[in-house]
Amino acid sequence: MTIFYCLVANRHCPLAECNNGGDRKMAEVAQRLLKKLNFDEAAVETVAFDGRSYSYRVEDEVVYVCVTDEAFGKSSAALFLRHINQLFDHEFGIRGKATKLKLDLNRDFAPTLKKQMALKKDLDSVKDNVQQNINKVLERGDKIELLVDKSEQLSSQSAAFAQTSRSLRRHLWLQNMKMTIAIGVAVALALLLLFLYIKKKVVA
Repeated sequence: MTIFYCLVANRHCPLAECNNGGDRKMAEVAQRLLKKLNFDEAAVETVAFDGRSYSYRVEDEVVYVCVTDEAFGKSSAALFLRHINQLFDHEFGIRGKATKLKLDLNRDFAPTLKKQMALKKDLDSVKDNVQQNINKVLERGDKIELLVDKSEQLSSQSAAFAQTSRSLRRHLWLQNMKMTIAIGVAVALALLLLFLYIKKKVVA
């Protein structure tokens, strides 16, 4: 988000301007815009032209204009121009509203415009970095949540497997006991039959 050009004018007369990487065409369009404005009423508007946004603020017959990329947004432009309005009033007061000489205040106020444009760019850069960091944290949070879900799923599967293993061991143990008892009974019966057979032979 960039502010390419900024202008302060008393009605149709430019008082101060600052070009921050914009071409001369932007300045010409901005100054042509002055001729179409109604200075009798306060207004804040944004006009799109040639891929750029031309935002202006009219206050007490003084107009404040900034040219930005479309991503800058109307509300951000309105806040920026209100801030420039306050700085201009504080620095020049009635003198700023009375002068009619072209670029008469440029030497005094252009550095202020340049500083505010750069400051806005730095703030936007910080804002973008913060937003990127927040997005990374949220993305990392989603990944952590996914890992937690998978961990819980594995834990549930592990618990189910452990329960199944215990049931299987118990079943095998019972089967083994049944087999042992059956073999014991069979051996006992065989011994009993053998004993009875031998006893019968002896008696005979």
